Amino acid sequence: MRLLLALPLPLALAAAAAHAQAPAATPAASATSAAKPAALPAASDVIARFVAAIGGRDAVMRHNSIRSSGTFEMPSAGVKGQVVLVQAKPDKMSMVMTVPGMGEILTAYDGAAGWAVNPMQGPRLLEGKELDQMREDAGFSNVLRSSENVRSMETVGQVEMGGQSCYKLHIVFKSGRESHDCYSVETGLLVGMVGRQDSPMGAVEVVTLVSDYKDFGGLKSATRLRQQMLGQEQIMTLDKVEFDGAADAAAFDPPAAIKTLLASAGRKPVVTKPVAAKP
Repeated sequence: MRLLLALPLPLALAAAAAHAQAPAATPAASATSAAKPAALPAASDVIARFVAAIGGRDAVMRHNSIRSSGTFEMPSAGVKGQVVLVQAKPDKMSMVMTVPGMGEILTAYDGAAGWAVNPMQGPRLLEGKELDQMREDAGFSNVLRSSENVRSMETVGQVEMGGQSCYKLHIVFKSGRESHDCYSVETGLLVGMVGRQDSPMGAVEVVTLVSDYKDFGGLKSATRLRQQMLGQEQIMTLDKVEFDGAADAAAFDPPAAIKTLLASAGRKPVVTKPVAAKP
């Protein structure tokens, strides 16, 4: 469930901006500094505290779909636009970024197939490690770091990130992908993440800072996300979070070009039916 962790900056957009701009200074957010050694809590305890801080497991799992919307910008490239993220149980996700003068950039996973459509690369199906990462990130339970997706996790230190003291967790997913997540010592909330994102351009390091947590119907979510990759920074601000919308299922209907690719590969899109919220 990406809403509570981080939203992905499409690599195609970042790459285009990186080629158009001079090399940017190393982002301060990517640096973490070690604090004075101390007894470290177990990773499972750090995650449990985080889940409690955002409202508890039920606040996450009682919904069947979540629609988050807001804005994004890449200051160095002068790019601004709108973003809409829709997630549905058990493991479906769709994100649309609308860039004025460029069009829509779509990334989606319907529980079986993953795809991407953007004006620079055209339509394509996600495969290999890129598909594995999308599959792991799409699930509602991802925010809980549930055993179904995680191979191991360990608290490896207490560091400074984003101006806060935090516990640094090394998480290894079942696909082999790794992430270093930092959780605030003071609040228990997620402060930031450092990991690698796979794409046709190869694996790229992504640094994410999350902040400005707000309550939406009993679920506390970060509404400001800063991501850095390929020398570019994206700032994303969420201003609306809605639950169990009747129209959410339509977000996972592949566009015509993707349906053609799926048919050519002998695959069919998953039919998503709207489900009412649990009482």
